[in-house]
Amino acid sequence: MKPSTVLIVSYHFYPAREIGARRVTALARYLAERGVRVVVVSAFGQQVLGHGSEVVPGVIAIPVKRPARACLDLLVALKRRLLAKRSRSEVASPVGHGGSTGNTAAGTTSLWARLREAYFRLVYFVDDYKKWSWQATRAAVRAGREYEATLVLASGPPHSGLLAGARAARRLGIPYVADLRDPWSDFIVPGKPKSGIELWLLRILEAWVMRGAAAVTSTSAIVASLLTARDRTLAERIHVIRNGYDGTIAPPLTHTGGRLSILFAGTLYLGRSPYPLLTALEELLHRPDVDPARIQVTLMGARAEQSSDCSPETWIQGKRCAAVVRFLPEQTAAAVAEEVAQSTVLLNLAQQQHLHVPAKTYEHLAGGREVLLICEDDCETARLVAGIRGVIQVDPSDPQILSEAMRDLYTRHVVEGTPAVPAKEDVRRFSRALANERFHAVLNFVAARQGLRQAQSGRANMAGSPSAAR
Repeated sequence: MKPSTVLIVSYHFYPAREIGARRVTALARYLAERGVRVVVVSAFGQQVLGHGSEVVPGVIAIPVKRPARACLDLLVALKRRLLAKRSRSEVASPVGHGGSTGNTAAGTTSLWARLREAYFRLVYFVDDYKKWSWQATRAAVRAGREYEATLVLASGPPHSGLLAGARAARRLGIPYVADLRDPWSDFIVPGKPKSGIELWLLRILEAWVMRGAAAVTSTSAIVASLLTARDRTLAERIHVIRNGYDGTIAPPLTHTGGRLSILFAGTLYLGRSPYPLLTALEELLHRPDVDPARIQVTLMGARAEQSSDCSPETWIQGKRCAAVVRFLPEQTAAAVAEEVAQSTVLLNLAQQQHLHVPAKTYEHLAGGREVLLICEDDCETARLVAGIRGVIQVDPSDPQILSEAMRDLYTRHVVEGTPAVPAKEDVRRFSRALANERFHAVLNFVAARQGLRQAQSGRANMAGSPSAAR
């Protein structure tokens, strides 16, 4: 039995450009092609869409724009201005002449810092999409009644979208599926651990959503295990449905042309760092048998605020690798595809992301190129690619192994001209189509179970009616 109408609640959905939109958009297309009516409550990348319009063929749009955050944006701007002013003041004032006034100022600054930290922790508790979540709940309830939804699928992050989906489903009296694209309470930003009370409250909200769900889907096996360890009742309802690559597998590169061309296309944020690679590259270039003219490393994309003392551009200055490393800003999809076509190795930086697999991992597997993956040995991504020929996985804590991997790449790509590319039979199991099939099976199971319950309830009502008694 399949659900007749699925109501999807997800902040990210096509035409949004965020990578988080791909999973739910692909699933919505898949369901619509199989005769399921799909209704989506989303911000749709803040694009102007009419209520009830088709955002993609067979998929009905219920747009809910993200509310304005004028007050929060003003506070963020004020915070940056005060920090800049304090920095200038510290530079202008000599150190060591604080006296009692300095101590008072330090105490005031400390109090202000604590108050500011407490305020932003409150604002960003769960995430800063809470106001959108409340509006999405109301919109989902109205849409559910209008289109006679039989099942809700809520996908996050942002995780407040999961709360919206759970609230809407309860009001509509229909089952819901909670889809975790990333961890929720288990996710910790490097350098910014959650406080005890914050984690405790998050766990309460997470448990409320998970326990009420007819099924839970996660892209991560580790996250599924953590959730099950906290709540054994989830064991029969949780399913690991990974992300995947879209389209077809690219033709494999058979010859490198005697060059080593490494490409990273993405965003440097969280713990993703290019420095282990740059360090190994610098060591490689010091070898007398290495020809720098045959090596190129391209770092393409946006970079979040750097936690280190200098940017990668500054780091390479005066080093040998400066001649072979180039930096490019974010590019169009066509430009990225052209760079991939010119590369011989695709670089995946997945450090400090133990619990989930970056979506780019699947694109790399299907890219027809050898893959260099830098991540911890015990993380989810390393487990995913273990045993796949054509993927070199190196733990960033072992620079010697990374140096050896770079020498091996140089020998095979430059000297021998023969790359190792993941085999199609190893890659096919990570297709988006297979992930959608698994999703479809979970939704069908939930719908069938709901239908059985309704049938049993109907028979019980009939058995208890006065006419049945006569």
